[in-house]
Amino acid sequence: MKNILKRYSIKEIKNDIQKYGFNYHTKDFLIEAFVLMAIVIFIAYISHLKFQYILVLLLLTILLIPTLISSWFKQNYNIKRFSLLTEYLTNIIPIFVQKTKIRFCLGELFDITSGHMKETIKRAIDYIDNTVDDPDLHKNALKIIEEEYPNSRVISAHKILLSIESANSLSYEGVCANMYEDIEKWVKRVYTFQKDLKNRRGKLLILCVAALFMNSILVYLYSTSSFLSDFVYEPVYQISTLIFIASVLITITVVLTKLHGEWLINDTEYLDDEYLKKKYQRYKKGKPVIKAINIIIFIWILLTGACFFYLKKALFGTVICLYAFIILFNPFIRYKSTSKYLSKALTIEFPVWLREISLNLNNYTVLNAIEYSQNMASYPLRKEIRKFLNEAKKDPTSVKPYNNFLNEFDLEDAKASMKVLYAIGNIGKEDVSKRISNLIVRNQEMLDKAETIRNEDSIGGIESIGYVPIVLLTGQMLVTMFSMFSFIMANISQAINI
Repeated sequence: MKNILKRYSIKEIKNDIQKYGFNYHTKDFLIEAFVLMAIVIFIAYISHLKFQYILVLLLLTILLIPTLISSWFKQNYNIKRFSLLTEYLTNIIPIFVQKTKIRFCLGELFDITSGHMKETIKRAIDYIDNTVDDPDLHKNALKIIEEEYPNSRVISAHKILLSIESANSLSYEGVCANMYEDIEKWVKRVYTFQKDLKNRRGKLLILCVAALFMNSILVYLYSTSSFLSDFVYEPVYQISTLIFIASVLITITVVLTKLHGEWLINDTEYLDDEYLKKKYQRYKKGKPVIKAINIIIFIWILLTGACFFYLKKALFGTVICLYAFIILFNPFIRYKSTSKYLSKALTIEFPVWLREISLNLNNYTVLNAIEYSQNMASYPLRKEIRKFLNEAKKDPTSVKPYNNFLNEFDLEDAKASMKVLYAIGNIGKEDVSKRISNLIVRNQEMLDKAETIRNEDSIGGIESIGYVPIVLLTGQMLVTMFSMFSFIMANISQAINI
């Protein structure tokens, strides 16, 4: 209850919006709340809703107002935040290669960045300048930025900076160039998706507003007729219109809440590792086997269905027989579903993992880079990496472990990339840089595919929401026509009786 009340505290709402970097005051909230309530009252009034139904809509609007206002600012905040992150990432590598010093790099970035990013960089600089007893001084300073912007490319860029400054990298130009290229292509992809997200949001909101407008116009046209003017006071019309307007308001709230684009920046915690672990362990138990007890239950339910057919109740018999087959084949369906889920998760994760491998190949051998990558992998990928390493260490020159890696999950792109890694591990040093660059170019296509899948997953069923206003309007029109028809028939019946 305390958390619920906190959500509706003007002070809390104001503080949340101010955290997004906007100057927001109680007066602003009251004005916006008043405007939203006035719009709802106007729509309800021209729809001829009675006073009690208008009060219900007002109550719903008051409940939705904090979410509507916060979601609107959150969207603008994430657009602004991505811009700040882009400013940081596109400059960090070119600046760092000038002197290969993290403190110098942060100082230059502080001068060219703005807003919250500038403040975060200042905190990192202050930590470096004022801390004297931290053996991981630069790592912990950069972690301040990573905590504020939990983005995989920020973490990757920082790893490169730390590796080069600690003199672990003898040839850093190639890895820096590869990281910069990866950042640039990611920025272009996200800009494109942000634009698409904005268009989707705009179209969905226009559809919702258009549905309300169309309904109001139709009601107005009907109510201008002296014969039909009173049908709007019928209970069926009043209740259906209340439900229609309330549903459109909730749809608008869902659109604003769902399409915020936060996952485009905070991309380090997309997959639930604990959930993936359970799926992977279930999958590794192997394909299910039909046990005798399952067959007995199946036959028993099937015979029950047959009895209903014998009693000439075909519908019940069909449902029961279908249920029997679902019970029998459910373990196989679950196994197949688990396999598809893991394949999809690894399709998303593999190119991110491969990017880390590619960036570490200037400092490590292929096998060492893969072994080092275990810390950043999810549970399923980590288990597959360990299986791969056990095979590869037994016979380092064999291509078989590379061909077998993630083989059961049918990732064609992964197979091709692993062959490139095998080639890199078995060629002369003079060709390594060229092969790594080709690997990164190949990986960009996989990253594009993986990020598209992740983005589509993140907006979930938002596409289907586009049909909601149309379905609601169609339903409302049918109910209105039914209400009108009932009203007309009642009037005719009354006239005949007179």
